[in-house]
Amino acid sequence: MFACLHLRGLPVEAALLRKPDLHSYPCAVLAEESRPDDPKSPLLAVNSVAFRHGIRAGESSVRARVHCPVLRFLPRDLAAEESLHAILLELAESLSPDFERLGPDTLIVDLAGTHPPEIWNPPILHLRLALADTPDLAHLAAMAEAAFSGKAMDLEDFDRLPPAILQRADVPGWRSFLPVFHLWGLRTLGDFRRLPRQEIAERMGPDALRVHDILQGRICRLLKLHRSIETYAQSVCFESPLESLEPLIFQANRIFQTLCARLESKHLAAGALKFKLSFESSESITRSVVLPEPQKSPAALLGPLQAAFETLRVASGIVALELELEPVRPLAAQREWLGRQLRQPARWADTLVRLEALLGPGRVGIAQPEDSYRPDTFRLRPALATGGERAVESQVFPASPLPLRRFRPPLEVAVASTDSASRPRPLALLSGPHAGPIRRLRGPFPISGDWWSAGSAWRRLEWDIELESRQMFRLVHFPPERWQLDGAYA
Repeated sequence: MFACLHLRGLPVEAALLRKPDLHSYPCAVLAEESRPDDPKSPLLAVNSVAFRHGIRAGESSVRARVHCPVLRFLPRDLAAEESLHAILLELAESLSPDFERLGPDTLIVDLAGTHPPEIWNPPILHLRLALADTPDLAHLAAMAEAAFSGKAMDLEDFDRLPPAILQRADVPGWRSFLPVFHLWGLRTLGDFRRLPRQEIAERMGPDALRVHDILQGRICRLLKLHRSIETYAQSVCFESPLESLEPLIFQANRIFQTLCARLESKHLAAGALKFKLSFESSESITRSVVLPEPQKSPAALLGPLQAAFETLRVASGIVALELELEPVRPLAAQREWLGRQLRQPARWADTLVRLEALLGPGRVGIAQPEDSYRPDTFRLRPALATGGERAVESQVFPASPLPLRRFRPPLEVAVASTDSASRPRPLALLSGPHAGPIRRLRGPFPISGDWWSAGSAWRRLEWDIELESRQMFRLVHFPPERWQLDGAYA
């Protein structure tokens, strides 16, 4: 079973919210781009009283005045229209989560698995609710002036409705076949429904044939379900500035209760949280906390947030708090299988938050080698990144079987060399713990990069040297005069 919520003349009903004394008068709203003094201005919408006087949306204002001299023109109120549409959405969601939005004033609700309402007391005047077995029949039933009965309309109930119902429902193609109804003397939808289907297809076309199938109950289409955009952010302003951590944690827990309920309804979890603190006499602070794994319980989110709050040093009272959760899909994994997961993910997140507060933003993470030939170049990626990132893979293997044990940091040395400025030849190490003459060497091996950028261009010359003590090192020269030992071959 399907239900249709329809509010005829929503722009007029929204304009009448501020003028309730005009509900008993015929009223209309002009199109937004029209001028009130223009006699050709079309009508955007009319209320039920004006509709009973024969005035229709789309007519010119001068023609409407001729039909009804007491017609009142109201200014359009967009804010009130959005408020009425929000009420319609709430009513539809109270009946069923599955509904289609045909327009700002019409919603089709799928009542499968739910009980239809037996009594209808709408919070909005002139709001209609109609029940039928198919979505299109429910839409047509809502266009009629019948009172709500709590039962679905049968096919025989539609036989008494006039063909003008098709125009009110804006059925596709009504402008082509509705005049034929009057020429053929069809006064009701029942007269049209009893015509042969093949004759209708040959003489009126596919649009009229589809209407005939709808009235026969042969078409039950799928709804284009409307899904409102959920926001996972909430803020609170305090009446008096907060000076301690306990009331701030209490307010954060209340916000998490609401946001986690939204995540649970959408089968999602939080991959990260972001908070913003506004102060009485200083600039606001914004921080982000990446969770070790997606969480959807307030208790699991409150621990990392409290650890982040404890690392802050504020100079004035807190006047506002804003929390936002980043929705992600929850992990589908087998827990504690072979012990490859974090035993206490919340404590790992707390540790990272405290380290970042101690060392500074952007100084805690996982070293990721960059795709460059420059030694020791890396960048930090978040230790709790939600998306996996592969390390740079290299198919180049060292030619020497001896491993190089790098010095951290490299050893700055003084070197005796030839006088060639572009490509010097080292002769002996003059300083450092490994000073002495060079017995043998291989090189130089020039390496350079980023030559197209003047600010980041680099160049180095490398040698593999052997001293008189039989120790082997990697010696590096940075033009014009800097030398260092990168490591020792073990």
